[in-house]
Amino acid sequence: MVKNNQKLPLHHYLSLKKEALAIMEGIIDINYKFNFKMYNIETLQISSTNPCLIVYMLDQSGSMADDFSGGGSKAQKLAESINEIIFETGLKCYDSSGTIKNRFELSVIGYGAIKNGIEPAWEGNLRDHWVVSISDVFNNPINNPNENPVWITPKAVGQTPMAEAFENVYRICEAWINWGNHRDCHPPIVINITDGVATDGGMNQQRLIQVVNNLKSLRTNYGGVNVFNIHISGSEGDSILFPLSMQNSNSYAQLLFDLSTPLNDNMIKNARVMNYDVKQGAKGYVFNGNAKHLMDFLNIGSQLV
Repeated sequence: MVKNNQKLPLHHYLSLKKEALAIMEGIIDINYKFNFKMYNIETLQISSTNPCLIVYMLDQSGSMADDFSGGGSKAQKLAESINEIIFETGLKCYDSSGTIKNRFELSVIGYGAIKNGIEPAWEGNLRDHWVVSISDVFNNPINNPNENPVWITPKAVGQTPMAEAFENVYRICEAWINWGNHRDCHPPIVINITDGVATDGGMNQQRLIQVVNNLKSLRTNYGGVNVFNIHISGSEGDSILFPLSMQNSNSYAQLLFDLSTPLNDNMIKNARVMNYDVKQGAKGYVFNGNAKHLMDFLNIGSQLV
């Protein structure tokens, strides 16, 4: 667990890298590697003893500079939305004495901004930190205009190395699950926000498909890693919101649907409160989403307490 504003130790990731790659390549059977119990997630209370990891994956490719609904660029709206959801998540972690409890650990990954590579999107004191506790996040904004803290700023630079980003997220989640008592915690939640197709997905996006399937196979005793995807667009057109299935869609819309996992019962309830007609079994997936869809999507996927 990250404490005192320290990085999750690099040696911990490196020691797992060889084994993680073997799992990803099918050399090691992940079910053999991990002997999991299965508990009812509805009985789980997220706490500082049993925290939840949330990973936000931010597309920072050049096309994110394009205009978005509601004014401004997609990159600007994404940064605003991520800062807002982080703030809302942290506010729910204060106890009655005014102390923030580390119920969540956060990872914010940017892909495309640095020579088409991957980096933590945190800035200031949190720069280069892959996983950060919510208390350390709240103690280290880079700005706080009108009491609206800022941790993430807009970036829109290169291509869309989404497969490489998911490979990094796989290693983060695998290491986190095996840290301390995290097998007895809520499975990590991964929320990917993008406006385009992976530029490093390989032939027929097989590299992307393989790594996301491996990510979804990671488990705690309460279930597998949640992977939610939202494709945002500034163009007019029909949006696909939390579907059960895909019909007559383009191949990329179908791909993101296939990569996504279903919403759990609490998330479905939250979506219905927001007036979304979400059926049991619906996936955490939006295609051609606008600015409102983006913020609602982050709320539905992130707000567990």
